[in-house]
Amino acid sequence: MGADKILIVKLSAMGDVVHALAAAAFIRKAAPDARITWAVDSRFAGLVEGHPAVDRVVPLDIKAWKSRWSAPATRKEVAAAIRSLRLGGHDVAFDLQGNIKSGVVTILSGAPVRIGFPKEIAREKPNLWFTNRHVAHDPADRHITHRLLRLASAPFGGTFSPEDARPFFPVSPDARQAAGDRLREALPGATRFLALHAGTTWNTKQMDPTFWASVIVLLRDLAPGLGTVLSWGGEAEKVEAELIAALAGGRVALLPRMGYPELAATYAACGHMIGPDCGPLHLAAAAGAATVSVFRGSVGEYAAPEGERHRFLQAPQPCTGCQIKGNKVCPRDAECRESITPAEVAGAMEEFMKC
Repeated sequence: MGADKILIVKLSAMGDVVHALAAAAFIRKAAPDARITWAVDSRFAGLVEGHPAVDRVVPLDIKAWKSRWSAPATRKEVAAAIRSLRLGGHDVAFDLQGNIKSGVVTILSGAPVRIGFPKEIAREKPNLWFTNRHVAHDPADRHITHRLLRLASAPFGGTFSPEDARPFFPVSPDARQAAGDRLREALPGATRFLALHAGTTWNTKQMDPTFWASVIVLLRDLAPGLGTVLSWGGEAEKVEAELIAALAGGRVALLPRMGYPELAATYAACGHMIGPDCGPLHLAAAAGAATVSVFRGSVGEYAAPEGERHRFLQAPQPCTGCQIKGNKVCPRDAECRESITPAEVAGAMEEFMKC
């Protein structure tokens, strides 16, 4: 493809942006001399700023703009953002999100070639109005990173390897060393470390605090010297983390609020991560930590970290992967939560800790 200026549109959310890092790396490898810009929701800009595959980041404060759209200042901010978006003079744009919002950003970029998902898998069908090259869906692409790579590879021959599907978040040796020093200071006497992020935006992805506390206790018995750190996002997640720490007892500490690079370095220094399907879990995997994850309302085959150092446990109910989001109530929620045991998670992580 003869494109010198390339735009990636992947706005949100945290885990989805991390998944898309694999596509950005592929594009950089296929077009090493191209100037690659990434348009992203401002809240997640720290995930792509400074990434070796990306030359420029255009942060878009979409959530704030929607909440105060009638204000004249907001209109000026949006106009300035559009000018910044078009400044790149893009030859081609890859819409890696597939909804209306990303489609609008894609067409506003001014790119003459706008590559997007076909109608079979676009998240919102009107997205097709804004893209003009729709890459055929391959049913073999069950995982989201494979679907993203199918789009990213289309102008470059349409093939990619399993190694291309591993998102990578760079952590420097110095950052990892500094994170390790902080871990040893927070958990004196610990000789190995585990990270846990229990919070997630879907009720049907969550597990109870007692579940995670039991996993920590079991792993502490299986791996003497283990210290556990808990990351969290908003205030509700902090309260949840505090409860898990209280239930689990010794050698458990809450992390402070961190930016994405510092958080990734902490996960890399830990080397091991457990959690539900959530953005921090995917960041930890991209930073090089081994992960064991729990999937209930979402589908592990679609979203779980891939590779020999990752394992997911999917709830065994026939309705697992129901994709019920937010505050909607699942009538089998309690049964689903109980279908995966702390011993299964601890056992899977113990195998990684032996390696």
